[in-house]
This record gives sequence, C-alpha cells and structure tokens, in this order.
Amino acid sequence: MNGSPDLTMATLKMVLSLGAVLLILWAAQRGVRRFMPSAAVAGRNRWIKVLGTHPLGIKKSIAMVQVPGAILVLGVGTEQIQLLTRIDDPEVMAEVAAAQTAQPGAAGFGEQLKRMTRSLGMKSDGAISEDGRAVSGQ
Repeated sequence: MNGSPDLTMATLKMVLSLGAVLLILWAAQRGVRRFMPSAAVAGRNRWIKVLGTHPLGIKKSIAMVQVPGAILVLGVGTEQIQLLTRIDDPEVMAEVAAAQTAQPGAAGFGEQLKRMTRSLGMKSDGAISEDGRAVSGQ
C-alpha cells in the first residue's frame, strides 16, 4: 500500500484550508475598515505623535513627543518617564512640523534637539555631538 496519494491530498487540503482562512481574515479586515471610524482602526488623527527617540544607555532614552499645543522632551527609563522640558514656542513647533513633512526621518533626533534648543536661546555646553551622541563635559 502506497502512502504518497494520501500525503498529497492532505497537503492540498491543508493549503486550501490555509487559503480559505487567510481570505476570511482579509475580508474581515476590509469590513472592519469600512464600517468602523478611521481613527479607531488605523490610528489616523492621533493626538500624540512621537517625533523621535535617542538611546542613552541600556533601557534609557530621550524622546521628543508632540501633543496638541506643545512638544515634550521626555526622559524614558525602565521605571519612569520624566518631563525634561516643554516647548510651547509656535515658531519652533512650526519648524519641527515643516521638517517632519518635508523629509520625515531625514534629520536625526540630536540635530532636531540642537536646532530647537538653539532657537530657544539655550546655551549648548557641548553635551550633544554633531552625530547626536552624548559627550562628557570636561
């Protein structure tokens, strides 16, 4: 008795079943998109937008987050998130928005942070190098 015809039929059944399941999932996803509000499904019209992050160490980073009316610079650690500064200047916010729409991801986090602190009149003590890495001040 030869077992190969049974194996071929089983493989064919498995592939067809997988195709049917994928087709059902695709149709369900299309239906949900059509009948649900777009903001709930695809995350469009988000109120909070992460502009960029920069790692500082193991599980530690700085994040720049845009919320309605302000840009927040946050220190993110393993146990907590701390507000480092809040940027409310409309000129700086317009500049960041223009940079995001013109070439998203073109300017690195360090460059954006430098540009924002420069326009706010903060003095740079060389704590961030040209490539965005932290430099010890000596």
